[in-house]
Amino acid sequence: MKIFNKYIVGALLMGVTAFSLQSCDLEEYNPSGEGADEVFATEQGMESLVNQMYYNFRWKYYGREDPVLYMEGSADIWQNRTNSYEYGMQMTRCVNLQGDRGQIANVWNRVYDNINDANAIIGRIGNVVGLSEQKAKVFEGEARFMRSYCYWWLVEFFGDIEMRVNETQEAVFTAVRTDRKTIYDEVIIPDAEMAADMLDVQPYKGNVGRSTKKAAKALLARVLLTRAQYEAQGSAEQKAFYEKALAAANEVINTKSALGIKLYNTYDEIWQARNNKNNTEFLWVTTFSGNSTLNPDGKPNRLYRYFSPQLVGNAGIVNSAESWEYPSEGRLMMPTYYFMKLWEPWDARYDAIFQETFTMNGIRAFRWNDTEASKYKQPGLVGKSVAKDAQCLYFTSKSLTPEQEAEFEAKGIATVDIDKLYKTENVTAYGGAKVRNPNVKYPDYTEGETTTYIGEAFPRFMKYRIWDRDPNGTFLLAAANGQMGFADVPVMRYAEMPLIAAECYIALGRQAEAASIINKEIRNQRVVREGFKLADAQVTAGDMTIDWIMEERARELCGEWLRWFDMKRVYGPQGTFAKTIVGRNPSMRGDDDQRQEYHTLWPIPNTFLDKLQNAEEFGQNPGYTPFVR
Repeated sequence: MKIFNKYIVGALLMGVTAFSLQSCDLEEYNPSGEGADEVFATEQGMESLVNQMYYNFRWKYYGREDPVLYMEGSADIWQNRTNSYEYGMQMTRCVNLQGDRGQIANVWNRVYDNINDANAIIGRIGNVVGLSEQKAKVFEGEARFMRSYCYWWLVEFFGDIEMRVNETQEAVFTAVRTDRKTIYDEVIIPDAEMAADMLDVQPYKGNVGRSTKKAAKALLARVLLTRAQYEAQGSAEQKAFYEKALAAANEVINTKSALGIKLYNTYDEIWQARNNKNNTEFLWVTTFSGNSTLNPDGKPNRLYRYFSPQLVGNAGIVNSAESWEYPSEGRLMMPTYYFMKLWEPWDARYDAIFQETFTMNGIRAFRWNDTEASKYKQPGLVGKSVAKDAQCLYFTSKSLTPEQEAEFEAKGIATVDIDKLYKTENVTAYGGAKVRNPNVKYPDYTEGETTTYIGEAFPRFMKYRIWDRDPNGTFLLAAANGQMGFADVPVMRYAEMPLIAAECYIALGRQAEAASIINKEIRNQRVVREGFKLADAQVTAGDMTIDWIMEERARELCGEWLRWFDMKRVYGPQGTFAKTIVGRNPSMRGDDDQRQEYHTLWPIPNTFLDKLQNAEEFGQNPGYTPFVR
């Protein structure tokens, strides 16, 4: 039997679990010439197998472009602003989306890869020589946590899939779908429960990227909430799952101190670079290293680029070693009009999450000329100068009056407000508005048209910012290669727990309790702007509807990999998933309204089906082109 060489094709797992040639932050053990049974029977070998799960989780998963596109960009609060590449349109808009999409296959394979690793750990842990009882308990807890998370992810994306709970060591060429409720009840929920019992409060060897008791308890709340969607609306069975999810979420809330959770005094502190590596509100993170050789593909977290407008080359802004805050790439994900309109004047979270003002960072003053001013259709800028480190651009969610625009213009500041960027005169019944069409470089300002520069000018999302510096001016999250950041990515964060609890309270008809926990845990003083009162942010029982919770989840959890799951969980059972997304995100809409209700599930990868002897029996998901050899 070959080992240390992994041949994975989704559920069709060939060969024994093995190690990557690239190490992550966690030490790996890979002696040559020994078989898997011998290696995994040692403490070092088993620990390396556990480490492999975390390595896989980072590779083509959290922190990378593809998951951003389909977990955030395919929903209602972000839109992919470009038509320039095919797979981006498939991931975000479902344009010609079919099972041949390689990005879907990549993640399918990697997640199943992790499941087989977890199965191997659970099955082999009792055979490890000299492994202490406590260490064995932690390793198995980590494996059960990962298996629970990965099966939750697969079920929600692909529906009824192959369920395997034993390590696959030889090639298997058949697969059978398992009902998703069965996968929840026999694997996802029990594994999360067992992980919560087995794992310690502190991560193994102090590595913050490993799962802990707080992560497992939080995962249990998430999966129980999700499981409720598969029972009849208002049924006793559904209410039972809401009760269980509520209890799990409240346990995290009520024991947060014992679990090592400490809330920051201000919302902005959550996202400051100095708090990224040991964040007390993050429940579980995907870690990245400042040494790029220790990261998958040698590439650290690049999320800071994906939510940025195009800034370099405008108003004297340059990209340099001294200006990490202005990457040359950007323009991938921009907020929808619907999302921009969700924010209220008192909300300090907006200030922490979005950047509206940008400064000129060139080595000398920038002077606006006709060409540069025409980019923003502001001839009044011509002749105005902008000094280094002075404001040069203002991209805002507000509507500016002509007088306000003139005030900025007099200071040499180009402005793009919400009305210039979106067709605010054509808002849908769901609150969405199209981006104005930059169909040529410098068109006359006619209906629906703007310049490419205005069309790329939007407030920048800052949860993944890497440009913060220490008092000595050193970038806190700059990678050793001088090109990319290495910020850890939160996969679960404390604020999700009170939001889960509130959603459960609403489902159970306990709106007053929902309002109370939102006021206490979410709408507290730290989210209120200076000049406003706490009362401005407080909610009442009358506010507590599922649509309101979805709006609050958008405000609180935006960009944290949950929006597609949220839309599917809430609007999928109602049969309004597609039209709600399209109504709020008109970029989804094409000539044939490509976003459809069947897109609550993604297509099974053809690369998987092609290897199955019973591919026709396993079948493609509904709505997609049936698989044919």
